Amino acid sequence: METIYASKGLKKMFIAQIGAAVCLVLALIPIINLVAAIAALAFSILNLIGLYEAGKNIEGCKTAFMITIANIVLNVVTNIAGTGIIPFLLSIAGMVLQFLVTYFVCTSVAETLRKTGSEEIARSGDLVWKINLVCYLASIVISVLVLVPLLSVIAVLANYVVMIATLVASILFLIFLYKSSAVL
Repeated sequence: METIYASKGLKKMFIAQIGAAVCLVLALIPIINLVAAIAALAFSILNLIGLYEAGKNIEGCKTAFMITIANIVLNVVTNIAGTGIIPFLLSIAGMVLQFLVTYFVCTSVAETLRKTGSEEIARSGDLVWKINLVCYLASIVISVLVLVPLLSVIAVLANYVVMIATLVASILFLIFLYKSSAVL
């Protein structure tokens, strides 16, 4: 199976993910935050290019690319909608789409890796999407709990646990992208 585009695309996605994380940290510095925002946009575009390129060899990455485009449109609509129940529901739909991107990338790349005999890396992709599933589900539940005054304190505390789990999942996803791009 030809995977040259997949390898190059996954490498671009890896670089984009690292770059976006650096931009997130730099955005906290007042003088640099505008430059960081522009760089983050550039890394988002690089991620899209990588996803598109990987989609030339891996069907699930092509699906993830299309879902990412749909999520961008959804985010614009959500921002225009303002506040209230509709934007709240749209933001939850956005979380679902974000998870689906991770799911399709991880499962389809893992399937391709299994065809090349890279079972260990494939299993790490399976772990990444499963951890992300738990994190996204917990985030959705927390989003709802925050609306209930007595439960909002519990929701805030639970959110810290989810943030740590999400950080772990993000690091594992980076490792998965890096190893996958090297093998394919």
